[in-house]
Amino acid sequence: MSISSIKKYISNFKKYIRTGGVVYTNVSIVAPSLQLSNKIVFVSGGTSGIGLGIAKLFLAEGATVIISGRNKKKLDETKQALNNQNLYTICWDITDEKVADSKIHQLVVEVGGIDIFVNNAGIYDSASWDKVTPEMYDKVVDTNQRGLYFMCQAEGRYFVENNRKGKIINITSIAGILTGFNPYNVSKWGATCITRGLAKVLVCKGVLVNAIAPGNVVTNIHRGVQGKSVEDNAYTSQHPTERYTLVEEVASLALYLASDAANNIVGQVIAIDGGWTLN
Repeated sequence: MSISSIKKYISNFKKYIRTGGVVYTNVSIVAPSLQLSNKIVFVSGGTSGIGLGIAKLFLAEGATVIISGRNKKKLDETKQALNNQNLYTICWDITDEKVADSKIHQLVVEVGGIDIFVNNAGIYDSASWDKVTPEMYDKVVDTNQRGLYFMCQAEGRYFVENNRKGKIINITSIAGILTGFNPYNVSKWGATCITRGLAKVLVCKGVLVNAIAPGNVVTNIHRGVQGKSVEDNAYTSQHPTERYTLVEEVASLALYLASDAANNIVGQVIAIDGGWTLN
């Protein structure tokens, strides 16, 4: 390495110490606060399950939260139930990529600049591999993979064009880590690729992208899939911990990734599955 290269490296290093690198933190004082005061957060699929759990926790930690969903009635019911003046709703089908940029612009005008996007919307189909039809395949992949791609594209574009630092958190699944021959696994492997690829593209802009990959979570999605009540599915021998993950546990991990305490975590897909992926 030449003398000029060394001087340039030292100069850049000093600059990063002063500014906290590409992401707003002071390396001399890392305050592990999980508070989200003054942060504006968007959560897709926020009317039930994991998305609702994340919205509740983020509101409790001081964030202004916008939740989206396809069903306006459910959005209105959720807003009424949570009864929080810092909660906003927007009716939005994320599979319609043509409206992504305009919807984000609408939110910025109505609520303010968005700091964190949580892409949680997704669907599941339990059909066995030999019974999957093209229609089933397209429906799952359009939402979980294609929809996510164009949401992330619009979110990344928003941050870059506005010279704004922020975070994108994708809620994927351990189906994107484990093998499986069905549309859900295919879509979630795609989501893993989207997360890591986008993280590499945006980190130099001060935008951090990560994903949470839950295993089985105690939500209503398992009521129809397993034919049991949610409560009956709380315990299982399938996981080393012998239980499913709670929505609150996924929300807590999302809170950590959204906070300044996680400002050096980039491009990770973090499994929260009771050790299922160890098997």
